[in-house]
Amino acid sequence: MYKKRMAASFLLALMLLISIRVASAHTTVTAGPYDVEIGWLSEPPIIGQMNAIVVNISDHASGAASETDVSGLTVSVSYGGQSKILTLQPLGEDTPGQYVAPMLPTIPGEYTVDVTGKLGDTNVKVEVQPEEVQSADTVQFPNQAASQSQQGSNFGIAGWLAIAGLLTGLAGLVVAVLAWRKAR
Repeated sequence: MYKKRMAASFLLALMLLISIRVASAHTTVTAGPYDVEIGWLSEPPIIGQMNAIVVNISDHASGAASETDVSGLTVSVSYGGQSKILTLQPLGEDTPGQYVAPMLPTIPGEYTVDVTGKLGDTNVKVEVQPEEVQSADTVQFPNQAASQSQQGSNFGIAGWLAIAGLLTGLAGLVVAVLAWRKAR
């Protein structure tokens, strides 16, 4: 009985491990001898924060980073009927096969990235929709609206001194008008 339970537990654990998939916001496609991975450099992408479309190129057979001529590739991003061509540049000197196209997302939602042209001698035409751009409130803390309303309700000493000064000035003005009317 004990062996049957152990075997059943082992099979259940194995099935769970097989069924779990790692979530990846990057999309990888095969173009000839290359694997082209496309996604955001910083995730989650947030409106108003500088980011970049990252393009990682590796050899399909070995999986090793590929130092291929990417000057024939064009990266364009589109959203809501608008599109923009981005400049593809190396991510760094010590990161072969990794390139970025900097951009500043300004509206939340799904953007479409097109990578077209030639990668060495291979024609490339890839269209992907990387992870959805989020509004800033998804990562902001503390909440700005709540902080501002709390600040607005707390006058503080400066606010009360300003009100006292205005009331004193108004009282002085009333006394001056009354004295002027009496003097006439």
